[in-house]
Amino acid sequence: MVNWIIISFLIVIGFFLIIFSLSNREKILIEDLQNDSEYKFFESLDGATYYTTYGSEEDCPLILIHGLSIPSFYYKETAEALSSIGFKVYTYDHFGRGYSDRSKSDYNMSLYQRQLENFIDHLGLDRVTLMGVSMGGAIASNYASINKEKIEALILNVPFVGAETIGLSGFMKFPFVWDFYLRFVIIKRAITRGAEMQDEDDAGVDNHFVQQFSIKGTERAFNSLLKNFLEHNFLGDYKKLSALQIPTHVTYAIDDEDVPASSILGALELFPQAESFSFEGGHNILNEKRDEIISLISDFKSKKIQCN
Repeated sequence: MVNWIIISFLIVIGFFLIIFSLSNREKILIEDLQNDSEYKFFESLDGATYYTTYGSEEDCPLILIHGLSIPSFYYKETAEALSSIGFKVYTYDHFGRGYSDRSKSDYNMSLYQRQLENFIDHLGLDRVTLMGVSMGGAIASNYASINKEKIEALILNVPFVGAETIGLSGFMKFPFVWDFYLRFVIIKRAITRGAEMQDEDDAGVDNHFVQQFSIKGTERAFNSLLKNFLEHNFLGDYKKLSALQIPTHVTYAIDDEDVPASSILGALELFPQAESFSFEGGHNILNEKRDEIISLISDFKSKKIQCN
């Protein structure tokens, strides 16, 4: 009887392992995607970072940092709008996203800080405005909290505040179950949402957002990020920012489905000097309310940002 139980258990495990193996989306190398890119890139010990620029060299430098899954490719209209109000905009892909390499390093805050630091050094910028969206807001806030001398201003849109906003930390302790959940729920859901980003005019053209999940190493990057990045003390960064008096502009959505407004309001209590504005429109308010947000940023720029 015991033997049959063991055999049945092994058969079930084997079945799920076969399903897991056959469901692997990752069929191509990052180099295949990079070869068709018009982006520029630079190398570091962690890998190649791909980036692009918008606007005049004479304007105020601003680095736009994207969020968890949507790469810089989809920030073109926002970058162009920012350049129209006097910013020289630089956008780049995080490691594990878009055109950038799938780094072998752990995807923790240190990795993203090294990438941003190396990017700023590569561009030769002494001072820069950082604009972070969602997870990019957490990266921008952390960098500013330890590099005040390099930061002109901080612009945060629906900034991620911590693991408590997504409730996954306990679930990750079960490796086999977690791997299935990551592939069949989290990534599948992200791909479904990303497919909706395809314009009707681009029918027949590869969806860049969906295509990035076909790159070998992308799932590992997501897995490592969710396990390592979420360990960071995000609220600690906001406490540090309060004492640094860096000009800060925050926009958030009261109906955000990904980053609850309550978590952002909790962070804002730690540095009340930040200018903050709320909207309806969900996590994607930067696209839904772009004109209004860019207008607010333009006012903030005229009052708080000094360009040489």
